[in-house]
Parts: sequence; C-alpha cells; structure tokens
Amino acid sequence: MLKIKEEFKKLIPALTKEEFKQLEDNCMAEGIREKILTWNGFIIDGHNRYEISQKWDLDFETENKHFDSEDDVYLWMIDNQNGRRNLTDGWKYKLQQTKKEILAKKGKDKKVEAGKKYGEGHKKNEEVLSTIDKSSHNTRKEIAKTLNWSTGKVAMADIVFKKASPEVEEKVLNNEITINQAYKEIKKEENKVVLENKKKQNALNLSIEVSENKPDVYHLDCNTFLNTLEDNSVDLLITDPPYSTDVDDINEFSKSWVNLALSKIKPDGRGYICIGGYPKEINAYLNILLKQDKFIVDNPLIWTYKNTLGITPKMKYNLNYQVILHLYSENSRELDTSITSEMWNVMEINAPDGRIGNRYHTWQKPDELAMRLIKHSTKENDLVVDCFACTGTFLLMGSKLNRKTIGCDIDIDNLKIAKERGCTIIGK
Repeated sequence: MLKIKEEFKKLIPALTKEEFKQLEDNCMAEGIREKILTWNGFIIDGHNRYEISQKWDLDFETENKHFDSEDDVYLWMIDNQNGRRNLTDGWKYKLQQTKKEILAKKGKDKKVEAGKKYGEGHKKNEEVLSTIDKSSHNTRKEIAKTLNWSTGKVAMADIVFKKASPEVEEKVLNNEITINQAYKEIKKEENKVVLENKKKQNALNLSIEVSENKPDVYHLDCNTFLNTLEDNSVDLLITDPPYSTDVDDINEFSKSWVNLALSKIKPDGRGYICIGGYPKEINAYLNILLKQDKFIVDNPLIWTYKNTLGITPKMKYNLNYQVILHLYSENSRELDTSITSEMWNVMEINAPDGRIGNRYHTWQKPDELAMRLIKHSTKENDLVVDCFACTGTFLLMGSKLNRKTIGCDIDIDNLKIAKERGCTIIGK
C-alpha cells in the first residue's frame, strides 16, 4: 500500500471531473501503463492513477525516486508537472512562485550551514555563497523564460497574486479570467482610489485657511512691478489682465506688458494669461505670443460657466466662457493632470456666486480653477507671480498649495479686498 502525503498531492491542481473521467476510462480500457513514482513510499506522481487502481483493483507498477529532501521532491514535482500537464497560466505562475520560495529557503539554509562550518569571511564560505547565488536565484526574467512568457506578463501576475482577492485568484487559477483581465481590474480599482484621494485633497485645499506665509501684493503698476523681478526667475506667471471692454486700445495694452512678463518666466516655467472671449482681444494677444520663440502657445483653454444668467439673445449668443492662453516649453515640467476630468482644454466650473458671499470682483475667477491650474503646473515652493492680482485669488490659492506667491495691482479698492482675504499689501 502506497502512502499519500497531502502536501505532495495538493501541490498540483486536481483534475476536473471531466479530466478524471477521461483518465479513468483510459485506465479501464488499456490498464495503467505509466509507473506511479514514489519517494520513501510516498506518491510523488500518479495520485489519480493510484486512486483509480484502488477503486477498480487494477494492477500498476511503481518506481522509487531518490531525493535528499522534501524540498528537492517539491522542485522535481513542479518541473515534472510544468512540462507534462496543460496547466492554466494561473497555476503555472503559482508553481513557479512556490519553486522560487523553496529555492530561497534552500539558499538561506546553505548560507547558515556554510557559516557554521567555515565561519564568516572564510574563502570556502564565499565559494559556497557564490554557488548558491547562481543556482538558486529564480528571477522574474528566469520565470518568464521557463514559462515562455514576457517579463511583462510575469510582472502582471506578480501584482495579481499579491493584490487580488481570494475569489479573483481562484478564478485566475481556474482560467475563468486571464491574468491580464485580473490585472486590469486591479489597476482600475487602484486608479479609482487614487482619483478619490486626489479629489478629497483638492476639496481640503479649497477649505483650509491661507498659510502663514501670506501672499505679498505690491501697490504698483504691472511694468514697474515686473521690472523688480530678475529675468528667468518665475516658475509660473498666472494673471487675469483687464479685458478689451476695460481698456481703450487692447492692442497697445497687450504690447505694453506681455513680452516683459515672458522675460521673467524661467525657460522651463509656464504661463497662464486669462483673457476675454472677444475676437479682437484674442487676436491682439496671439499676434504677440505667436511672434515670440521662448514658449509654445498651447491650444487655448476654455473656462466655461453655467450659473450666470443674461438676457435672451436675439442677434448673437450670450458669452459664457473666457479664454486662458497657456504657454510652455519643451523643457517644462510635466503637467499634473492625473484626474481625468482635469485633462481637457475645456474646464467647466461655476463662476463665483455673490449669493453665497464669495464674489468680490466682476471678473473674479473661481478658487477651484485657480487651484487646478497652479497644482497642474508647479510644485511646492515654486514662485508664482500675478501682475494683475486684483483681489488676490490666484495668489491666495497658490499660498494654500505652499507656493511662494507675489503680485501687484494699482486699484486701491481691489487691494483692500485682497488684504481682507489674507494678502499682505506692500506700498499702499
């Protein structure tokens, strides 16, 4: 009577009912042709054939294999089955991981044994360690070669069997879903968590108090202020200058400050210039920006809002958006737009609503828009500049994100509001 060791039997996945029935029919018709292999009386190959032989009183032959340890038996069983059975990808991977663990254990045991025998630092001990490293290191590359997989597929399997629920792992082992499908589901859930955490952080940023490092807003005109800054010293220029409806000549006005402002931005910095959605105004700024070669002019960003009402249009449509001209260079840091809804040129965010006390100026930008653009394009301690600061929205949001923020405005009433909101006014 042969002995059965459950650990040996469970190492290899059980046959399905259909597979077992097919093997049983073959044995009944042709006898048990293959030898049942054993080690110290324990079956190591042929558990199903042995079960069938006992049920139907069929003759069989055995062959005893020699191994130095149970670990060596496990390694042989894994290699033997990997080459003989049509295992699912899930089981193939699991067996290779078991093999990896066994080899690591054997290597550790040999190191301990060599250390005891020869002592640390002994030449013989070093020779043993080098042999262990070469013979027992079962890397991702080696597993891929054994299974005839790409290393990418092995990497996906690593993640699946590390992070998947027991139910999903069971489905992979049974080939109900592929490793690739399970991996995609895991990454999909992880991305959901990341996005939710970012949304929560954004909400927190919008609700926290202004940092102790308050924005400095100078009572200066744009050009005087810009001339106090060193060239190529600003990480981000983000500003909302007066629109064509508020200046006499938009072409002359834009020429008076744009190139000077661009000279202050670092070659790897960025710029956002908020302008009205009027054809003449857009044309005035693009005429300047498309002639300079320091920065690339991106497709215009569109900030659109739906919470302001106007008269019913008769001859032309009501304007419910503003344009944001985005400037960057090939050396600019990558945008942080990992939240899917923030990837696009069109940004739909309600305008500040005076009914809830958060609107201080006619053309004030929403805190969320300011926070989003600054977060996308800068990191902590970067210098953010607004040369038309008005009531301080961009600078205050930059301060909340731990950026260094400075700006200017010439309107005393705007500066008073900026101060009430948390800015430090200089030169008033």
